[in-house]
Amino acid sequence: MSAEAEEAALLARAGAVAEVLREREVEALLVSEPVNLRYLTGFTGSSGLALIPAEGEPGFFTDFRYETQSEAQLPGIFAREIVTGDLLEAVAHGVAEGGRLGFEEASLSVKRHARLAELLGEGSELVPCGGVIEGLREVKDAGEVARIRAAAELAEEALRGVLEEGLAGRTEREVAIELELRMRRLGAERPSFPSIVAA
Repeated sequence: MSAEAEEAALLARAGAVAEVLREREVEALLVSEPVNLRYLTGFTGSSGLALIPAEGEPGFFTDFRYETQSEAQLPGIFAREIVTGDLLEAVAHGVAEGGRLGFEEASLSVKRHARLAELLGEGSELVPCGGVIEGLREVKDAGEVARIRAAAELAEEALRGVLEEGLAGRTEREVAIELELRMRRLGAERPSFPSIVAA
């Protein structure tokens, strides 16, 4: 998929989230779940938050460790901010006072929720919005279908290679390690879940 097509897909996803937020009368959504963050922004790092507004430009917040990576991975539609302190403080500055901020309740801890509520102040409301992005992720676009197909073909090729070498005399652990190693050598970042080998 070309960079332009990928950016268009991410823009469409942010637009779909914004539409749901308008329906729910929520000003913005704080995205903290890593899988959802990657789906919306393309960012693969381990420290980041996105703020998707119902109207306007989406924002992305990360720390100095991911300055170069976020610059390379995020499309231009995101206003990127490299934060030196707490990411939640930076997010709170980007939220209008007295507004309704959606959050992913499955990934925001009670402690961070309390901190966010404190930062936003009494006039603001935190609105649980779990499932918004997951609902969008259920329907795959053409680029996602192509990547799923490529991943399946890669996994199949890796498994075929392991089977051709034979399984007799090898432990389940050895076979699982060999399978993952072959997938990585073929270009996979990692397996989507731990390999299950049973004999």
